[in-house]
Amino acid sequence: MKKIIALLFICMAIFAVAGHENTAEAASKKVYKITPSSKPVDPLFLRFSTYNKDTKHYYLLRSYLEKFEKENGGTLVLKKGTYTISNALYIPSNVTIKLENDARLNKGTKTGTSQFKPSTSIFQLVRPSKANKKGAYGKHNGEKNIQFIGSGKATIDMKYFEKGIAIIMGHNQNVKVDNIDFQNISNAHFIEMDASKNVKVTNSSFKNSKDGYASIKEAINLDTPDRTTKGWSQEWSKFDRQANDTVLIEGNTFYNLPRAIGTHKYSEKKLHKKVTIRDNKMSKIKRDYIRGLNWSQPVIENNTFSMTKAESNKEENALLRGVFLSGSYKPTIRENNFNYIPRPIAFLKWQNTNGGTTKFIYSHITKGNKADFLTNHISNAMFQKILINGYDNGESDELDQVEFPESILKPELREEE
Repeated sequence: MKKIIALLFICMAIFAVAGHENTAEAASKKVYKITPSSKPVDPLFLRFSTYNKDTKHYYLLRSYLEKFEKENGGTLVLKKGTYTISNALYIPSNVTIKLENDARLNKGTKTGTSQFKPSTSIFQLVRPSKANKKGAYGKHNGEKNIQFIGSGKATIDMKYFEKGIAIIMGHNQNVKVDNIDFQNISNAHFIEMDASKNVKVTNSSFKNSKDGYASIKEAINLDTPDRTTKGWSQEWSKFDRQANDTVLIEGNTFYNLPRAIGTHKYSEKKLHKKVTIRDNKMSKIKRDYIRGLNWSQPVIENNTFSMTKAESNKEENALLRGVFLSGSYKPTIRENNFNYIPRPIAFLKWQNTNGGTTKFIYSHITKGNKADFLTNHISNAMFQKILINGYDNGESDELDQVEFPESILKPELREEE
């Protein structure tokens, strides 16, 4: 018995030491602060023939990210000012990017050299040494523990760069984006999220796209790395069709965009799990506010979906939906506010077009889900019921639907400005 007790004490001591070492390692990550006039931490970059006024901030941030890869992490603080990023920056594990008040990242539109053109993305969550390696990552086995944190007014402005994306994440874990003001996309997403686990996007704003009504580009896109759907192009992925798992999108503002959040192509039998969309405000969205394909057990609650009366009456908005899901399993949609949204909630059967599997997907809705639907607050809706596995023309194979009772229809709710 004494031997067993002694052995237990030894094991506890080993775990305590290991835990202390991990904590010490995390605490030892260095913090570096830069301004727009700072120079690369590695002076070698200054001798590059391509180092110029258009690429200097790209090389500045790149020098620290390559340093962080060697040191297994670090924090980079961007002080007040404007940083113009011409080309993609690759972020390894255990890195935090902090934007202080009035720090602004602009998408660079030129490089000042004929040796390379500006990239479409600003950040890719892949370690620099593997960015050009084919099939480097699969499942959720990529880079981990990455944060983008803003304080005060912190901005990432895409400058309407065609197909420009602010953040591309794939095969990552433990990613956080907080308090960033994302602006001005063109035919693209602010955040491309594929095959990632434990992701939080909070307290941020996503504003302005020049896209027309035909566009289905989401501010935040949840996708799978699937060659057949053509929605992912980063060769460092194994293209294993891995879905996202455990995503929180909370406390954000979405304005003047084709879509706020969603998926527009699906991979067969690959479901995005536990997507929670909570306490967000969405207005002036040109297509569906939230569009989900193959989402398992999503929770959509306490959000505000708004249009003006004039927008709602436009012919092109007749089919516009607040929450539009297909292939959804046990979705919870409750306590949301829909004002002047023509069709607040819909579940339609669906199939991919122009790439990907064409097998139809259907939603599975429980009695409990239907009861939750009736906790939403609907005002000035054109279509006062929910079709389940129906069609755009209002029909349904099984005529399964949920009608909103008068008790939750509130036509007296004032128009949102």
